[in-house]
Amino acid sequence: MSKTLDSKTVSIFEHLKKKPDERVKDFVSFNSEEVYEILNKNSNDTVSDWFKLQQTWCKNAYTTFKDYDTYLVLVYLVNEVFKKYSDRFQYLSYNEFYEKKELLIDKINLIEISKELDIPKETVRRKVNLLQNKNILSRKGKTIIFHRNLTETQRPENSKKMMSIFLEKSGQILAKENWFGREFTREEIEMFIDKHFTICWQHWFRLQIPFLIRHRTFYGDLETWNVWGTIGISQFTDYANQIKNKIVEDPRSYADLYLHLLRHSPKNGINASSISEISSIPRATVIRKLKFLLKQKLILKNNKLEYQLFSSPKNIKSFEQNYMHNQKHKARFVTTIFDLMKNSSFKVV
Repeated sequence: MSKTLDSKTVSIFEHLKKKPDERVKDFVSFNSEEVYEILNKNSNDTVSDWFKLQQTWCKNAYTTFKDYDTYLVLVYLVNEVFKKYSDRFQYLSYNEFYEKKELLIDKINLIEISKELDIPKETVRRKVNLLQNKNILSRKGKTIIFHRNLTETQRPENSKKMMSIFLEKSGQILAKENWFGREFTREEIEMFIDKHFTICWQHWFRLQIPFLIRHRTFYGDLETWNVWGTIGISQFTDYANQIKNKIVEDPRSYADLYLHLLRHSPKNGINASSISEISSIPRATVIRKLKFLLKQKLILKNNKLEYQLFSSPKNIKSFEQNYMHNQKHKARFVTTIFDLMKNSSFKVV
C-alpha cells in the first residue's frame, strides 16, 4: 500500500488538479533579468541590508567551529537534506525541521563534496569526522544521520530576520513596478520563510555556497575575505553617510556603487581590534590576514593604524567580474523568493 500523502505534499500538487485556462498562454513568473535591472538602478537602497545579512551569516558561520570550511561542509550536507524533501515534493517549517530527532542523507560521496566545495577530499573527510566527534552527525556506511545537536549548531535565527529585512527593502523597490503587485512586510516575509523553511533555505544555500566559494578562490581563504569585507563595510558606512548628506552623488548602478566605494577615501579607517570584534576572528589571525592583504596591495594602512580599501586599476578590474557576477545571482534569489510568495501554490494572499 502506498504511503498516505500529508497535507503539505498535497498542497504542492493542488494546482495540477485544476483544469488549465486556455486563455492563459504563459505561466506567470517574474523575470530575474528584469528584477536585476530594477535593483541595479536602486543599488544603494539595498546594499546596507545585504551587507548586514552577510555579516550576520558569516559571523555565525565562523563562531560555530572557528573554521569556515567545516561550516561549509555542514551546510552542504544540510542542503542535501533540503534537496531530498524537495525531490519528494515535501517541505518542513522552521520549527519542524529543527525539532526532528534525526535527519537522514541516504548516500554521501566525499569526492562529490570535494568537487562541489573545491576542498581536497582528505580535508572533507577530516571535517566530516570533526562533525561526527561533536555528535552533530553520525555515519553508517554511506548514510549520514544528523542528530539534535544540529539545532544548536546550524539554527539561523538571526540570519532569517536579516534576510526578511533585505527582502522587504527589495520588495519595496520592485513594488513600484505595475507587474510586481503589492510589497510584503518583513513580518510577512519571515512568516513565509518560517512556514516553508526547507524550500526557502535551499534557495539561500544555492546562492550562498557558490558565493562563498568564489570569494575563497579570489582571496585564498574565507577568513581573509571576511577581514577585507569588514574593511569594505566600514568604508561603505562612511560613503553612505556622505550620500545621505549629499556630499557625494548617489550611485546610478551596481557598477557605479562598486567603483565609488573602492575609490572613496573615508575620514577614518578601521583598526585590527574592531575587525576582530565585528567578525569574531581572533585578533592575531586578523593581523596575519591584514599583512597578506597589504602585501597583495588590496588595502591601505594609515598613520593611525587604520585600514581602508585600495583602489588600484588592477584591483578594480579583478574585483569587477566577481562583484557583478554576485549581483546577478542575488537578483535570481530575490526573484525566486517573490515568485514563491506571489506566483506559486504557496502564494501569500
